[in-house]
Amino acid sequence: MRLKIILFWFIFSCIIIKITHAQSEDALQQIMSKLGINESNLGFEPKGYWTRYPVSTDIPYKNIAFDDLFAEPHRIYDFVRNMALSVEDFLHPEYMKNTKDGIMKVGYYCGVNNITSQFRAYNASLWAEIDSIEPLLHAVKEIYLSTNSIWRYHRIGEAADFPLVEKDYRDAIRTIHPEVQKIVAKTVIHLISAYRFRQIGMRNLDWKKAAACWRIRHLGETQFDGMGYYPDLEDCARTIDINSIYYSGLILMESSQKLADSLINLKKNNKKIDWKNQNLNINTPIGRIIISGTNDDVHQYSDAILMIDLGGNDTYNGCAGGTYSLDMGVSLYVDLDGNDSYLNEDEYTVSQGGAIFGSAMLLDMSGNDRYISKRLSQGGAMLGFGILADMEGDDYYDMWTDGQGAAYFGVGLAIDSKGNDKYRLWGDGQGYGGVGGVGVLVNRTGNDYYWAEKDINKVYRPDLHSKDKEHNYTYCQGSGVGRRGDVTDGHSWAGGMGVLIDIDGDDLYESGNWSQGCGYWYGMGFLYDGNGNDKYISTTWSQACGAHFCIGGLFDDGGDDEFQIWENWASGMGFGHDYTISIFYNNGGNDKYKLKDDGLGFAINKSQVFFIDTEGNDNYTRGTKGRNYGWNNFTQNNPPPVEFLYHLYSDQICVFADLKGDDKYFQEDFETKKTMNDSLMKNNFEWLSPNAEELKSLNQKRYYGIGKDFGDYSGNVPEYFRFKMKKRYEILEK
Repeated sequence: MRLKIILFWFIFSCIIIKITHAQSEDALQQIMSKLGINESNLGFEPKGYWTRYPVSTDIPYKNIAFDDLFAEPHRIYDFVRNMALSVEDFLHPEYMKNTKDGIMKVGYYCGVNNITSQFRAYNASLWAEIDSIEPLLHAVKEIYLSTNSIWRYHRIGEAADFPLVEKDYRDAIRTIHPEVQKIVAKTVIHLISAYRFRQIGMRNLDWKKAAACWRIRHLGETQFDGMGYYPDLEDCARTIDINSIYYSGLILMESSQKLADSLINLKKNNKKIDWKNQNLNINTPIGRIIISGTNDDVHQYSDAILMIDLGGNDTYNGCAGGTYSLDMGVSLYVDLDGNDSYLNEDEYTVSQGGAIFGSAMLLDMSGNDRYISKRLSQGGAMLGFGILADMEGDDYYDMWTDGQGAAYFGVGLAIDSKGNDKYRLWGDGQGYGGVGGVGVLVNRTGNDYYWAEKDINKVYRPDLHSKDKEHNYTYCQGSGVGRRGDVTDGHSWAGGMGVLIDIDGDDLYESGNWSQGCGYWYGMGFLYDGNGNDKYISTTWSQACGAHFCIGGLFDDGGDDEFQIWENWASGMGFGHDYTISIFYNNGGNDKYKLKDDGLGFAINKSQVFFIDTEGNDNYTRGTKGRNYGWNNFTQNNPPPVEFLYHLYSDQICVFADLKGDDKYFQEDFETKKTMNDSLMKNNFEWLSPNAEELKSLNQKRYYGIGKDFGDYSGNVPEYFRFKMKKRYEILEK
């Protein structure tokens, strides 16, 4: 009897310990315990002996964070959330009011830091010593001295009668108020440094090859399946000193904000200045310098290194804040106020914060503005650094491709701080990282609309992944896409990183295929939305999706949201193929999901997919033929044939988890519209794929799949998705 009592208490104690341990684990840890996996199973670390695997050490232009995030996917949320925090902190009204580097800080944390670790962005190291009597004249003279240009002509031992460079400049500058001169002079000195470092960056280039690259305008449309190889582009990518170009861009970001803030404060505090007639237009050896007063002006320049408009409802035609040619590699446009229009009708003119082989920036401080262009604009770059920053107003952005935060072998940033904005494009933008690039669209507050054309009858970019190729490749709204050379010429280039960050507002995202947190061929794509009741609509291969050695993530941190992928062929919402890491994370809210085909935590060909909804009374509707809710295709290539040796060494993980709330699960027939209760998933339910019996029958057992609705989960947010950083400002001012 005594032995039985001891045995009873031993068993009872073990049960209590097990229950206590389970309760101490968060939901994701419980799932991992259920599957018999831990952090060592997460991610991939490819080896050189993995026959036919495109090993990362052999794939050039890979993003500096890719390998580590690919190996540690549980760090991805922290990585993306820190970028979002930089937007909250550095574009916050209090920070912008008290410092002069907020734009530069956002550009660093979201852009430059993600392509090179050689900067740490304490500041852009700006310095300018100006003359106390004729500050702007002496700043222009400094341009001449720094470029070995002639300031004073002479002959036969005496000064020439003409041209009189200094006199001409003095006469032109005389109409500019001394206080305005002081501010502008500092910017001119800064631009000398920006120009110098751009020239340093170009020192090793073959200019004939650079000229050939300049005319490339269909790069993204030809690279994803290796349809076009540009050897001159690769040669230039290897020889350009791109960090010098990045430094040139960092100078533009910090200097532009200092310039704008100083002029705005001067306008407020000095009403005696005749602001309407502060006009200047002079040529210098490094580009034209223009100051325009407060009239409603029309501007069209192709050679401006500095353009300042002090106010008015202005129209900018052509190249506004873009690198116009190989000879014009630096450009800064600053507009202080007014409802402005930026119009560019030439697809070979980069504009509105577009840069090729240089750095360019357009900063508009306020007003309801329109931006219309074709390619490589609105924060677009190729072998350069392009920035578009609009700080306030209800703005409209419209273009074809390669912009609104897009880059190849460089950095493209589109920053909008405040207002209800609309973005439209064909594709390859709105946070797009092409080969070797980082493209980021940042929008801090406002009810915004992001749109990319899905209809092949309006824009012809048909994708074979849609039935009858009825929908377009869009590669947008947080997409990173590489060059898949394995199916053509063997020049495989890693995709970059594309990021869309929207901090607050009720937003609408619409797109075609390959979008909204999508990766392809060593690319990374992330979409982060903070607060607001948002709606996401796309066609297929979207919403935390990817194919071929990549990472895709969609993170929504609050609000009652709707997600829809409902077309003839429609997969996504946490779907990965061929070594994809996919994370779909939705924090809180009563959400609605509608997906026709595969997804909601489904992986194929050794991928790892995690779909997590933390709480709320959610509604899930799926089609009748999809593989969903942690479904795992564990019988495919099992055992693997000769082509897939590397499958032996990799774990496939499929997770669907809804943690809290009274959730509803339905199926809808796509043709008849008939709706029924779901046959696979319901509230407070769990299933495994493979289950225990299926697992026993498998030759290769490294497959883990689970669909779980916790029902009444009472634990904390999973540790991997807990916000761990400190905000500078707890209240998000709008």
